[in-house]
Amino acid sequence: MTVFTVHSVESAPEASRQPLGELRQRVGFVPNLAGNIAGSPVAIDAFNQLQRALRQSTLTAAEREVVGIAVSVANRCAWSVAAHTAFAERAGLAPGVIEALRAGKDELPDERASALAAFTRAVLRTGGLVGRRELDAVLGAGYSEVQVLEVITQAAFTSMANWVASVTGTPLDAALASKAWEA
Repeated sequence: MTVFTVHSVESAPEASRQPLGELRQRVGFVPNLAGNIAGSPVAIDAFNQLQRALRQSTLTAAEREVVGIAVSVANRCAWSVAAHTAFAERAGLAPGVIEALRAGKDELPDERASALAAFTRAVLRTGGLVGRRELDAVLGAGYSEVQVLEVITQAAFTSMANWVASVTGTPLDAALASKAWEA
């Protein structure tokens, strides 16, 4: 596997420094994934802008992490499963839901989270060609049409992160070591 440079704010290309610094301020440190993405000013700027937009989502932080873990497990991305586990804990997602998501279980101990994860997996599995049954299930669980679009956006953002982590061989950050996961 190819291993790319994990940049700091100081070592990143000039045009990547501002977005990387902004991310460091928002998260508290520069995650290794962001350090890899910073090798391309276009990629880190896009990553940052999409992350910023998703924070304005009508989905709660915990719901966004349900999507993040479901996508990362489906994409077999150990770095992102660990990161989204930490973010899910910080967002107050129930430990049983987190454990079930990390295990790839279809049924979660929370009905709404279960519907959200199932819809997310269906989007990934079908490339967005979900059936009426999957769409009705997520809408029937109380999610709106706006939120369905936000789930798709979160899934796209998380997939980008998964692909970067996998292609670049992003090492797990020390801050995430206790959340390590294997496919």
